[in-house]
Amino acid sequence: MQIVLISIFAALLVYLLINIIYSSTGKEKVRKRVELYFKENRAEDVQEQFIREKNQEEQKKRKDKMKLISKDFGNYIASSGIKLTANEFIYMWTGLTLVPMIVVVLLGGELLTASAVAIIGFAIPPILIGRSRKKRAELFNKQLSEALIMMGNSIKGGFTFMQSMESISTEMQPPISSEFAKVLREVHYGVSQEEALKHMVERTQNRDLELLVSAVVTSTQVGSNLTDILDTISVTIRDRIKMKQDINTLTAQGRISGIIIGSLPVVLILALMIINPEYYEGFFDATIGKVLIVLSIFMETIGFLVIKKIINIKM
Repeated sequence: MQIVLISIFAALLVYLLINIIYSSTGKEKVRKRVELYFKENRAEDVQEQFIREKNQEEQKKRKDKMKLISKDFGNYIASSGIKLTANEFIYMWTGLTLVPMIVVVLLGGELLTASAVAIIGFAIPPILIGRSRKKRAELFNKQLSEALIMMGNSIKGGFTFMQSMESISTEMQPPISSEFAKVLREVHYGVSQEEALKHMVERTQNRDLELLVSAVVTSTQVGSNLTDILDTISVTIRDRIKMKQDINTLTAQGRISGIIIGSLPVVLILALMIINPEYYEGFFDATIGKVLIVLSIFMETIGFLVIKKIINIKM
């Protein structure tokens, strides 16, 4: 059994390493485009090249539809502020799950111990991503209220909306400065202002920012007073932040209790699986033991979801 597991995990690692080494970084495409730019071609050559690139783009779209890593997942990783692409995160996640398990099996450890180590490696990256994303979202919300005041004052002073965004990208701290800088960079590369702002909303997944973008787009289309809209949104965001802080204070005890009650059984089980794996052998040998394990996992999941539903108040 151990030999089969080692073979499977080794094959997965080899596959991941090959993907990492031979993954396309885009540098080759840039080099080819630069060569084509400086190369004198006939009109027929340019037309053939255009048709070829169009076909390649269509094939890429069809392949993207079949990918396990979707655009939403990539935006989720980007919203956490971690300097990793979705593919790199998957590689790291898989490595943290499989490598410790393989090491434990190769060193002669019990299968339960290897499973516990794999579960820990599998659980750590999503937890870190979630915590980082939450902290970044809270900081972004606080900065957004200040940024709207700065933008309103800049527009009153005669600056355009894009110039006010540029001042925020240079004068404020990340994450809002980096997000606004990405919008400006996309606009400079030819993306429309509306599309660049929508891309920022997709990356941050921020409802207040979505409200701002909708107001800016509407103001651009109908010609309303943008400074009054920014002042109103700024007040709304400040009130929402204050209300959320009050809710967090009132639900602090419930959240802490939920974390302790939900995590304590899992931590104890994983610790026993590593320290004394023979303790659980009886559960896997008897039918009633397997039923109890499945039942405990089901009840633990239901309890965690119920507590999370109670303490998470949508605004």
